[in-house]
Amino acid sequence: MIPRFLLLAFCGLLPLAVRAAPTADPAQDPGWQDLFRRLAPVKNREVPFTEERYFPFRRTPVVLAGVVRIVPSRGLSLEYRAPESRIVVVDAQGVLVREGAGQRAAPDDRRAQAATTALGAVLRFDPAELARDFELSGDRQEGGWTLILTPRDPALAASLHSIAVSGSQSHLSRIELNAGLRIEIFLGPAVEGAAFTAADLARYFR
Repeated sequence: MIPRFLLLAFCGLLPLAVRAAPTADPAQDPGWQDLFRRLAPVKNREVPFTEERYFPFRRTPVVLAGVVRIVPSRGLSLEYRAPESRIVVVDAQGVLVREGAGQRAAPDDRRAQAATTALGAVLRFDPAELARDFELSGDRQEGGWTLILTPRDPALAASLHSIAVSGSQSHLSRIELNAGLRIEIFLGPAVEGAAFTAADLARYFR
């Protein structure tokens, strides 16, 4: 179910928050702003990912794999290929889950909805949107960067404690979420300007 995917896929933030000593305000710093511009999708984008979900009652994480697709005018699509097939669409209308031949709205799980919304915001990398909804802190060095996002809204913060995203240069490689569950997402190389057919758009978006 989408809640658990996204919730889990983003959860080990606190260790990163400790390691990443805050520098200049990312919302105002020109260096961070330039990085945001390079990360923000202006064309269709396709990225393979592996998701690790950590449950307190398991010694090893549950591992999922799939593909993230972004069409700036349509939104975000997560295609889970293993261990089960599932498509999660995140756009201005909300969250939609497609399984088999059917589709349904995402369950009314506050933590899941918070995680899903945050995921869309992170992958859009709109600095104005991020600064509006999150307090930003981070560490940016020549070899890599880490950005910590803490929700401003107390109601959201009660469900989603923090998000950490990290990478090198203009590549986003890892997202962690702390939403009462721990999730880590590892992103592979992005295909910029990915070509999607009309059938692809109908299958992965709405």
